[in-house]
Amino acid sequence: MKFDVTIPESAPFDVVGFGLNAVDHLCIVPREAERGEKLRLVGFQRSPGGQAASAMVQCARLGLRTKYVGKVGGDAIGDYSLETIRSEGVDVSDVPAVPGATNQLAMIIVDETTGERTIFWDRPDGIATQPDEITPEKIAVGRALLVDGHDAPAAAKAARIAQEHGIPVVMDAETVKEGTHDCVAHTDLLVASSRFPNLYAGCADDEEALSRILEQGPSLAVMTRGERGAVALTKDGTRVESPGFEVSVADTTGAGDIFHGAFVYGLLAGWTVERTLDFSNAAAALNCTAVGARGGAARLEDIETLMREQGRP
Repeated sequence: MKFDVTIPESAPFDVVGFGLNAVDHLCIVPREAERGEKLRLVGFQRSPGGQAASAMVQCARLGLRTKYVGKVGGDAIGDYSLETIRSEGVDVSDVPAVPGATNQLAMIIVDETTGERTIFWDRPDGIATQPDEITPEKIAVGRALLVDGHDAPAAAKAARIAQEHGIPVVMDAETVKEGTHDCVAHTDLLVASSRFPNLYAGCADDEEALSRILEQGPSLAVMTRGERGAVALTKDGTRVESPGFEVSVADTTGAGDIFHGAFVYGLLAGWTVERTLDFSNAAAALNCTAVGARGGAARLEDIETLMREQGRP
């Protein structure tokens, strides 16, 4: 099944990503702690993250010309976040540092036995992007736009600009907040976390929730389901399911972000929805084999090798 979107043939960038960047501080523990218990760390690591930023890094590792739009704090954490994006070859010319502001950061507790994580985060209001800061010069320079929907009013404006210029919009949908409905309405391909569809649509049934989302504007709605893979639904009721890949899991942090980056690659490559979902699941699985939001962000040949090994070439 083909994607129901038209992609511009040429642009300065293949993809523009607007949204979050962050710096994660990963605390790896041997097991889940009991209340009030002191537990010695197995390991500690500082690692770059953030949904849109990590997706753009994955796109860059796959060979796409990428641009990230957002803000960083004017501190050492912000400097580190920006440099880790720039060093991957992602254009950051429209990423200002906010004087006196701390960059978004997270403390992530990773259970060594399962790779599952608990996240504690903070993001100062001063590094949120406002709608009036979003302009066509920043957004309408790619063949696709990815938004993560956290600065929802600004993300909605970016999505409107992209659609006005004939650029397909992919939304990384995770939370529901003021402005989310406007963003969904201007999205072509929505790729959501397992919790988003039910929260957004207000119903318990997954496919009914996806159907209601499709009524709002997107031509395709995808729900990622962790180790169970992903399922997609189209406006005409066509359902596509892609099982997860079996890997040795070290850390699930960032798996969704990497899925989104790989999804954009498949879209721009002209692949079918089926192959794109398989490819995205394989990329997300490989990321889980290393610690950090981008720890296992893989190259094309490694992702395709995993697909062949598990019978999905």
